[in-house]
Amino acid sequence: MNLETIFLRLILSTILGGIFGLERELKNKPAGFITLILVSLGATAIALIHEELVMKKIEFIKLNPHLVNGFDFYDVKLPGQVITGVGFIGGGVIIYNKDKVSGLTTAALLWITAAMGLAIGYGFIFLSFSIFFIVIITLILMRLIEEKYIFKLRKKILKKDEDDL
Repeated sequence: MNLETIFLRLILSTILGGIFGLERELKNKPAGFITLILVSLGATAIALIHEELVMKKIEFIKLNPHLVNGFDFYDVKLPGQVITGVGFIGGGVIIYNKDKVSGLTTAALLWITAAMGLAIGYGFIFLSFSIFFIVIITLILMRLIEEKYIFKLRKKILKKDEDDL
């Protein structure tokens, strides 16, 4: 992989992760601008490293086919470790206080940002932009729908339950 490709993937990861982070910052949520840039960038870096490791192993096997049976491929687990690690970080932003849970959207956003970063690192640019746009639509448009309809419906249901008591 050439240096230009690596650099462009890292820049794309920084920009898209930063936009996610900006949305969180504007809503004064935990894990904002810098955190989401770092999650996206870190996942992209791991994917780039993994891709390079795989290419080196393939080259080695081509040069030494007689050694293929003793060769390990444990590094295939590397992307999964990113998701696990980010899940751990996401757990740190979830807060339970007086029967109210907050931070779930931010935790989910950390996780999907890592997935997007991995996709960018592996060169799945269409997938990365698809994830990005669907997340932005979810955070903006779906939030408006939730506030306008779902919260009102939930209040009606709770009020009806109270009236039935």
